[in-house]
Amino acid sequence: MDKLYDLNKIISNKEKLYAHIDEDNKKKAELLTEHLDRTIYFYNKLVERKGIRDIIYNIISHIKFDDNNLPKDVINFIYELFINAIYLHDIGKINPAFQYIKMKNKVNAFKNNPKATNSNHSELSALIYIHLYLEKIEEIYEREIEGLRGFLRHILYCFAYIISRHHTYLKGLKNSENKDFKDSIKSLLERIIKEDSYVAYYKKLDELKELDISILESEVNRFDDGHENSSYEFYILNKFLYSVLVSCDYYATHYYDTGNDIEFNYIDDIDKILKTYQSTNIYKGIEMYKKNEDYFNDSPINKLRSQMFIESEDNLLRKYEDGTTNLERYNIFYLEAPTGSGKTNMSINLALNIIKNSKNINKINYIFPFNTLVEQTKRNLDDIFGEDEKFKIAVINSITPIISSSEKLEDDNIDNKTYKEDFLNRQMLHYPVVLTTHINFFNYLFGTGREINIPLVQLCNSVVIIDEIQSYKNRLWPNIIKFLDIYSRLLNIKIIIMSATLPKLDKLIENDDSLFCSLIKNPSKYYRDKIFRERVKLNFDLLKYSNKDKELVKVKLLEKMDKVINENKESRILIEFITKKTAREFYNEIKNKYPSKRVIEITGDDSNYYRKKIIDQIKEKHKETKGDNIEGEYVRKDLIVVATQVIEAGIDIDMDIGFKDISILDAEEQFLGRINRSCERNNCKAYFFNYDKAELIYKKDFRIEKDLTDEEYQKYLISKDFNEFYNLSMKRLKEKNKDSSEYNLKHMREDAYVLNFENISKNMKLIDEEAYQLYLSHEMIIEENDQEVILDGEKIWNGYVELYKNKEMDYSERMIKLSRLSEKVQLFTYNYVDYTNKYDRKPKKHDDRIGNLFYVSNGDEFMIKDEETKSKKFNREKYNEGVSGLFL
Repeated sequence: MDKLYDLNKIISNKEKLYAHIDEDNKKKAELLTEHLDRTIYFYNKLVERKGIRDIIYNIISHIKFDDNNLPKDVINFIYELFINAIYLHDIGKINPAFQYIKMKNKVNAFKNNPKATNSNHSELSALIYIHLYLEKIEEIYEREIEGLRGFLRHILYCFAYIISRHHTYLKGLKNSENKDFKDSIKSLLERIIKEDSYVAYYKKLDELKELDISILESEVNRFDDGHENSSYEFYILNKFLYSVLVSCDYYATHYYDTGNDIEFNYIDDIDKILKTYQSTNIYKGIEMYKKNEDYFNDSPINKLRSQMFIESEDNLLRKYEDGTTNLERYNIFYLEAPTGSGKTNMSINLALNIIKNSKNINKINYIFPFNTLVEQTKRNLDDIFGEDEKFKIAVINSITPIISSSEKLEDDNIDNKTYKEDFLNRQMLHYPVVLTTHINFFNYLFGTGREINIPLVQLCNSVVIIDEIQSYKNRLWPNIIKFLDIYSRLLNIKIIIMSATLPKLDKLIENDDSLFCSLIKNPSKYYRDKIFRERVKLNFDLLKYSNKDKELVKVKLLEKMDKVINENKESRILIEFITKKTAREFYNEIKNKYPSKRVIEITGDDSNYYRKKIIDQIKEKHKETKGDNIEGEYVRKDLIVVATQVIEAGIDIDMDIGFKDISILDAEEQFLGRINRSCERNNCKAYFFNYDKAELIYKKDFRIEKDLTDEEYQKYLISKDFNEFYNLSMKRLKEKNKDSSEYNLKHMREDAYVLNFENISKNMKLIDEEAYQLYLSHEMIIEENDQEVILDGEKIWNGYVELYKNKEMDYSERMIKLSRLSEKVQLFTYNYVDYTNKYDRKPKKHDDRIGNLFYVSNGDEFMIKDEETKSKKFNREKYNEGVSGLFL
C-alpha cells in the first residue's frame, strides 16, 4: 500500500472545497479531495495495467549518491515523494481566491479578505508540498549519511517544480530569463506571511509561515553534487513524474467531465494475435521451410528471407546455461538486413515474440522518418490483422484523422462524451499499436510541452521499432544512442533498430552497462549472397566527369541514358537527383527528348495524393493473362521516373535501370533497393554520376567527407561493407564530442544534471529549420469509391478557418473535426522555405495565414497538370518568381 499524506491533517473544510465545476450546472461540483483521490485511482490503474510502480522504483534505484547505490529506505522515501507529488498536485486549490473566482464558490475566507485575488494554485501546491516534506527530511535523516539530506532536499525541490508546471510546459530550474524557481516560491511565501488568507484552509498555516526557505537557495545545500553521475537517470525521473502526473490529472478530470472510466487498450490476448499472424501465407511458408529446406528451391529470395527470419527469432530467444535469454539480457536489438529481405515481417514477428515472452510488455510502437513508411507499414499490418479491435493500429501524425469509435455515425448522432473519449485516446496513445514519426517520438522523449509529454508513460513496458535511424541528424547520433540506451533500461523498453544500412551507434558511447544485441550475427553473409549482391550491377564510369563542369556531366549522363534506352527498348528507368530544381530541369528535358515514353517526376513538391497515385501506376501489374499482357507483369514496362531522395525509403517501387547523383553511401544503397527489388530479373544496372554538391542537402554530416569518387568507397558499396564506411563517421563524431563548441555528450549530461529541459529539447531537435507550409488553393479532382470528386480548395480552406476559430465548440470535438478536415487540407499543402532571405524564411506571397500555414488564393497559377493522372504538382519556380526582396 502506497504511503499517501493524510489530507485530514492538512485541509480544513474539505467538504466545501472544489476542484472542478460543471459550467452548464448539470452536475454537482467535484470536491478537491474527490479529485485527488481519483488521481491516485488512475495512478493505481496504471500500476495494474502498465506496471509503472516497478518502473519508478527501477529509475530511483539507478540513481547514485556519491557513486554509491541508495539505501532501500531512501529509495522508498523518494518513491513516497514521487507518488505524493501526484496526490498533492492540486492541493493549492484550497486557495480561497481560486475557490471564489475560478470555482464560483462563495467561501468565507475570500469574502472576509477580497484583496487576496491571486487565484493561482500550482505554485501554492508546490510550496505546500515542500513544506510538508522538508520538515520530514530534516526529522528522518538527521543522523544519516553526510550530504544525504541536501540530496533529498534537491529531489523534493525538483518534484515541487514539476508540480508547479503541471498546467504548462517544462522550462528548467532556471528559465531563459535566468529566474530561478526558488525565487517564485520565495515570493509566494513572502506574500503568505503578509496575507495568510491565501492558505486559510491549510491546517499547518502557522508552521508554513515559519518555513525557512533559505535552505533551498543554495544548490550545495540541496544536492552537494551527489547525483552528478546519475544525471540522465535524474532527468528521466523528473520527466516521468511530469508525464504520470499530467496523465493521471487528465484521467481524473475526464472522469468528472464524462463519468466514464478509462480503457487503456493494451495487448492482452497475445496468443490470439499470434495465431492470426501465424495463419498468414508468409509465416506458413517459413514454417514449411523449417521442416524442409528444399521448400523454396524455386524461389531463392524466399529461402534467404526465411533464413533471416528464423535467425532473428532464434537470436532474440536464445537461451543460456543460467536460464536467461537474450530478450532478458538486452534492451536494444539491431536488425540489419538487405532491402527486400522482409524486415517489416521480421519486426512484426519479433515484436509479438517479445510480448509473448515478457511479463509486462503490452504495446508496440513503430517509429519512422517518413510518412510514406508509416502508410506502407499500416497497409502491411492491416493486411494481416484487418479490423481486429484487440490489435487496433493507430497512425499518429499531422495528416491522419484521429481514430473515432463513432466513425460510422453522422455527426449529429455523436455525443460530446464520445468526442472526449476519442480525443483522450489520441492524446494518451491508447492503442495497442502506434505508428508515428521520429519527430513525435523525439518530442515524447525530449519535448517540454504538457500534452507532448503524456505519451512518455505509455512508452514504458513496450516494444519500440525504429526504422532507418541513419536518416537522423548525424551529429546527434551519440546523444540519441545514449538516451535510447538509458531510456530502454529504465522504462523497460525493448528497442529494435532496423535498416538495410545500419550504423552500430553503441560504438559512440562508452558504458560497460550498455547492452546491444545483433539479431543477424553476420549480415554480410546475406548481403554478399549473389541474390542480393548481384541483383544490380554497378557502373561508376560517369564519375570521371567532375561536377566542376556540370554541363559536361549533363551531356555525358544524357548520352549514357540514350544508349541504355536504345539498348533496352522497353525498360523501367529511375533517375535520382539531389535537388528538386535539378530534377525539374532534367524532367523537362527528358520528357521533350522521349515524347513516346511515359516520363514521371517524383519530388517533395508532390501532394501525398498525387504521389500515391503515381506510385500505384508504377507498381500496377496485370491481373490476368490476356493477349500480350501476362499476369503478374508490370502494366507500364517502359517508363522513366525522375526523382529526388524521397524515393529512397518508404516507396517500394521496382525498376530495371538506375541513374543516381552521388551523395552519401547509405543513400546509394537505399537507392539500389529500388532497382530489381524482387531479385527476379537479370541485367539490372545502376549508374552513378556527380552533378550537384551533396552538401546542399547533408549539411554538417560527416558522411559526405568521402563519396563514390573514392575507389575505396566504391568497393564498400559493391561488397556491402557498411561497417567500414560508418567507422569513419564514428571516428569523426567521437572527435566532435571533444569539441566544447559543439553540443556534445558532456553538455547534454550537464543540462540533464540541472534539469535544463528547454536546452535539451532545443538541441535534440531532428529538424533545425522552422517548418512553413503553403496552402495553394485550386480545384482538384480526386477519386473516391471509383468516382471522380471535385475538391474546391477555397471552400476547404474557409471551412478549416471557421472550424479552427470556433471557440464555442467543445475542444475535443473541434480537434477531431480538424483532424478529419486536415486530411483534405494536406492535399493542397506544400512545404516551403524562402532560401532567398536568411533573416526571414517565411513565404512572402500569401493572402491569409494560420500559424505556419500560409494561404495562397490564386494557387492554380503555381500548379502544373500531369495529363495522364489529371493531378497537379507544385510549380516552385513559378511561385519563386519575384519573391526575392518581396514583403507582403
